[in-house]
Amino acid sequence: MDPRHATDLANALESDIGDGLRTVAVGNVSERTYDIFYIRDDIDEMYTDEMREEIFGEMVLENIAEARQNDLFPPLGRLRFTARVFEHGINVVGWDENVAVFVGLDGDEELISQAVETCRETL
Repeated sequence: MDPRHATDLANALESDIGDGLRTVAVGNVSERTYDIFYIRDDIDEMYTDEMREEIFGEMVLENIAEARQNDLFPPLGRLRFTARVFEHGINVVGWDENVAVFVGLDGDEELISQAVETCRETL
């Protein structure tokens, strides 16, 4: 995903999600690179660079597992998004070929569908 497109996605998510948006990062899975296109100040202070690298590494592994999920559930089509609900936040991850999009949200589960819808329109 080119940087302009990723910036448009981050802007759309910020508009659609509002204060509940914590982070938007986009990565190239095969190159194992990522860029953060939006991060709320309070969230930025919580994570070190090493923690961010580890999180993205996990996204790469999840992308590998995605292929297996596709094999297990062929009638459902390609796996496009996952959502992980934690005590204090939600992580939504979406894929399109070699691109991974990470969207961090506050703990309101109602934000998941809006995040997926906005990403779906972009991916």
